[in-house]
Amino acid sequence: MMAKRFSWKSNYRQIPSFVLDALDDIEGDLIAVAATKRVNRSDVEEGLYSHLGLTAATSGISTAGPAHPPADAGRWSKRNAHGWDRKREDWPMVQKSWTFESPNFGDGARNGWTMRSWTKDVYQHQIFEPQGMTIEPIVLEDKGGEQLIVKFALTPMLSRGMAEFDLMLLWALNVLQENTGVTGVFASDATRAEYISTVTLDWQIFPPGTADEVVARLLSSARPSNAPDFEKHVRDRVRLFEGFEPKAYIRGQGSFGSYFGAQFADDLVVFENLKYGNAVYLLYQDWGEASQRSRLDLLRDQDAHFDRVVHTDGWQDRLTSLLHDKLHERGLRRRRSGYKSKRRRR
Repeated sequence: MMAKRFSWKSNYRQIPSFVLDALDDIEGDLIAVAATKRVNRSDVEEGLYSHLGLTAATSGISTAGPAHPPADAGRWSKRNAHGWDRKREDWPMVQKSWTFESPNFGDGARNGWTMRSWTKDVYQHQIFEPQGMTIEPIVLEDKGGEQLIVKFALTPMLSRGMAEFDLMLLWALNVLQENTGVTGVFASDATRAEYISTVTLDWQIFPPGTADEVVARLLSSARPSNAPDFEKHVRDRVRLFEGFEPKAYIRGQGSFGSYFGAQFADDLVVFENLKYGNAVYLLYQDWGEASQRSRLDLLRDQDAHFDRVVHTDGWQDRLTSLLHDKLHERGLRRRRSGYKSKRRRR
């Protein structure tokens, strides 16, 4: 059994939802498996990322180019280094025969030996050679403080048209996750600013108002690349949210300007990417703290303080039901808290 080397989440059993959302945003064929992370300087100094060539030197933080992840970082890293014999229980079984020599009547010396065969149905095996994936840490921002922003990029890139794309993507994502504690995907031509924006996303806060006022504010800096029915989506969401009396509306800035949502309580925010409209997220964290984190950082949190409502048939009803239940829970907590306060004052 492989020893656990790092404190972060080791790997994923399936492609995580935040990666599927990011894939929807990527138009090209080539996919870069990479992620950006706020790294503590003290962790670098203590050698947490030394296996990838990210170390502390007298002149500052240094990198040593692409590094082969160690095989003991996790099961996917081991497969990356040594290959993988994968039993395919989803493939048709095949017959396999074994031939062996056995003594006649239990005494080969007196009665001789006979060749015998044995045949049974067995699962097929798929053999993967060592992939030799490498990870390169690149310091994107270092202002000398306690934290720096590092991009961890895995090579080679993946093509959507390659054989077993989903499996190879899961493999690559997990190699990155096992060695860095983060994972994700980007377009092959993503810019430095786009990488940084995933950990420095700012949110604009708008006070509630009439539907027209809210829509106008949210569309005031919409990007030209937004879908043609972007305005209709915004208006529909505002009408949906209005019935629950939001405290404020929010919108992501910069390259995440398509993200929009509403805040209903200090620890209840709903948001989605209106460019593609593939899912709505209900976030259950203190918004003052959560707003300092990026969308990707929030959604890959292993504590999973959120629910994801996929835009399939009936999603509005599911979202409405969730919102109603969560707001009801918070109302009960406030009333109980108020009742206890009154009793103490007596």
